[in-house]
Amino acid sequence: MKKLSSYLPSLIVSILLVFSVILSSALLMVDINVSSSKLKSIIQKNNLESKIYTELEKYFTDKYNTTGIPAEVYLNSIDTEYIRSFEESYLDSAFEALSNDGIMNTIYPHNEKLEQSIDTFFNNFADQNNYEKDENFKLKLSTTKQNAYTTIGAFCDVYKFSAMESKGVLKKIANVYSKRVIYTAFFLAVTLVLILLLVFINRNKKITAMYWCGISAMIAGIIGTVPSIYLTATRYYDSFSIKQAVVFTAFTSAMYKYTEAFMAIQIALIVLGLAMCVIYGIIGDKKKYPNTKPTQIN
Repeated sequence: MKKLSSYLPSLIVSILLVFSVILSSALLMVDINVSSSKLKSIIQKNNLESKIYTELEKYFTDKYNTTGIPAEVYLNSIDTEYIRSFEESYLDSAFEALSNDGIMNTIYPHNEKLEQSIDTFFNNFADQNNYEKDENFKLKLSTTKQNAYTTIGAFCDVYKFSAMESKGVLKKIANVYSKRVIYTAFFLAVTLVLILLLVFINRNKKITAMYWCGISAMIAGIIGTVPSIYLTATRYYDSFSIKQAVVFTAFTSAMYKYTEAFMAIQIALIVLGLAMCVIYGIIGDKKKYPNTKPTQIN
């Protein structure tokens, strides 16, 4: 191992292997954890539906002075189950967009009870005030229903994917996310090539390649673990300046979840690297002193 002809090339390749392992593990974490189903579970765990209902209650109550429509017209037709279906609809639409062209096609969950409630209010108002149910009346009724869905959706889009789409951010993310499998396969292939290159460089004593791989794995794990521990220990994401409580909870919970998942992979790399170095130390010593036996005293 100490021969210059193998030591320097091994050192260079092992350094490259460190970065390759970090990138590969990060991409694997994204493949496993960044999905619609994972974000749905985070939402459910934090019981965001009840918080969204509270925000909707405040919004429609405040809007009464402008629209003249009592909050109960909306709220009596909305429950946490319906809010959850709206949340999931946005998530499904967002990840469909991320996997393709970055354009969302959100389908608002139909709420017949809500539409009937709005119909009843408008018709009663028209009858009580002798208001003619003409085309303007029908247009106002239709617009109110659409605005109700849009408003509820805005509160249920807790990760603000629609805002990302409107600013063109979602499309940029989609260009990377949609190719994540290719990127992951590429860096895994690079990692494998570097490992094989270490084996080739140390072909005269192949067990030495295990040492270099172990060192690279440990260094990669440490580089990934240290900042992850800092982010979680200091509750770094809590410093984010997000005014909406629901959005703040959704974003910070997801960031802590992903940081913890990445840290778990890095810790596993440290353990793996340490195990490889220990195995190298045991097997390497045996190969170095193959015929050593205890001295017998007659």
